[in-house]
Amino acid sequence: MKRCFYPFLPSVLQYPITPWALQGVLEYFKQKYGNPPMYIHESGQRMQRNSTLEDLPRVTCLQDYIGAVLDSLGNGSDTKGYFTWSFLDVFEVLDGYSSGYGLYYVDLDDPGLTRYPKLSAKWYSHFLRGGSVGPDSGSIIDITRENLTSVSPDEALIE
Repeated sequence: MKRCFYPFLPSVLQYPITPWALQGVLEYFKQKYGNPPMYIHESGQRMQRNSTLEDLPRVTCLQDYIGAVLDSLGNGSDTKGYFTWSFLDVFEVLDGYSSGYGLYYVDLDDPGLTRYPKLSAKWYSHFLRGGSVGPDSGSIIDITRENLTSVSPDEALIE
């Protein structure tokens, strides 16, 4: 079994990133239960809540898991939907406000609760508009920590 951890995450927040397991489950349901329609809900990457908008580990996680779903679809899986957790950083049952899964950062110190798109929101929006999953696909980011580029906030909004 391969287990992946992202070494640039704080150790308390490291969870195994196992897109191959999702692909295996989808294949299992296809073979064992006659390929029922499948919906993946609340798939996300937990990260320490802070003010950084460059959540590269979450982008990598999304790429890996969505790539696994696309591979499963190519193998005949009847997967109908993939839903990330979550749109906004919200109160988490186990952590309160100390961690976040959101594609958008919510400034809790601002009375207006201003929301800011993270890099993952920009990547996900780009993907939903027909962008590719892979790091070599000419996507809006380069998957290196040294060379991080992104689109403007206006381009990140889904219309």
